[in-house]
Amino acid sequence: MSQTMTTETFDDMSASQRVIEAVADETGDDLTEVGPLYHVIDPDALDRLFAPTNRTGRTEGFVEFTFAGCDVVVRGDGTVDATRRGIDAETESDAHVRPRSNADR
Repeated sequence: MSQTMTTETFDDMSASQRVIEAVADETGDDLTEVGPLYHVIDPDALDRLFAPTNRTGRTEGFVEFTFAGCDVVVRGDGTVDATRRGIDAETESDAHVRPRSNADR
């Protein structure tokens, strides 16, 4: 499935927009078909957490959660990884969030 990018580049997207894009790319779904992100995590809070600071960009920290059949990791450096879950795991609810910090490692 072909995805058409708007004039907004990936670097200019908010964290929540990056999640939607990454999940759509991973699942092959259209951006409008991946489902509402707010069912599993507050998109505004996610955007605030990973918004650039006035002094420097964020480079540390991450949040993990499951969304639309994918395990998603949003990192402080702006990267978003979405990995499709296995068939057994897809039967579990997507409505859980596993917030973690670097201290949990």
